[in-house]
Amino acid sequence: MGKLKGYKKLNKRITKILEPFKIKKATCTNEYSYNFEKEEVTFKVIEGSVEDLWFIEFIKERFNYDVKYPFIISLLHEVGHKNTFDELGEIAYDFCLNEKKRISEEMLTADYNQSKKLEWEYFSLPDEILATNWAIEYAKTHEKEIQIMWLESLQALEKFFQKNGLLNAEAE
Repeated sequence: MGKLKGYKKLNKRITKILEPFKIKKATCTNEYSYNFEKEEVTFKVIEGSVEDLWFIEFIKERFNYDVKYPFIISLLHEVGHKNTFDELGEIAYDFCLNEKKRISEEMLTADYNQSKKLEWEYFSLPDEILATNWAIEYAKTHEKEIQIMWLESLQALEKFFQKNGLLNAEAE
């Protein structure tokens, strides 16, 4: 991710926020994901890509839930993969892997409308639905914890952005 500074501190702070979920490590990358072997969540610091917006739109439409903190919902979605894996079953898991490969290949040549359709197919896969549902249910039943997670994340992200000159300190 270039020559930006402060990744180690940011990773430590986000890892600490995710400790209650038994996540061993959080690492800043260019995507959200969950690694089962390492019990690691990867996250991105720049929100607002079209895929992020489609995910929020998907959640609103499919789950009738207004996402107040997209960064937190995305983190919780990855935690949801950890917490719902056993519900999935081997056949469904294999199906999801095959579909993700297909979607990834089709995305290489897709236009905007095709990309949106493919992203929604991705969001609708059984493992993704389970993880998203887990995240939303957690958020609905733990509103205070979600607010605290957001404030702690926001502080960590602001320090990271300030350290890299990406945030005007006077704007606070």
